[in-house]
Amino acid sequence: MILNSSIWQEVIAAAKTATASTPEWLRAVERGAKEIECARYWSFADGVLSIRSTTSGELYRVDDRHTCEATRHGKPCKHRASRRLMQRYAERLAQMPAPAAAPAPKPSDWREKAILIKRDGNALIVDGWAV
Repeated sequence: MILNSSIWQEVIAAAKTATASTPEWLRAVERGAKEIECARYWSFADGVLSIRSTTSGELYRVDDRHTCEATRHGKPCKHRASRRLMQRYAERLAQMPAPAAAPAPKPSDWREKAILIKRDGNALIVDGWAV
């Protein structure tokens, strides 16, 4: 799941612009983005992308030494493109300012919003209503 879709789309657009003159890499970027968006399982930690392929169902661990059918034939690889997209996405997320924390409520706020419950014999009285 991509948590910030606007940053994700910016990362994809930048990658497409960078690879526009190389059709094979442009296709790898497009397929890599689709893998991230459609895969049932993927994780990205410590620069390593683990992803279950949407086409073969195989689980790939993509790092600097990744090899697959495409790389063995000297072609651009959607797995490597996916990893690079995730690296760029993580970099952009890290640059975002942390959201401001909401101020803690004061005890007086709690008392004003509290529901008054009391017992009257066998009946419960909740904010003046017998239940």
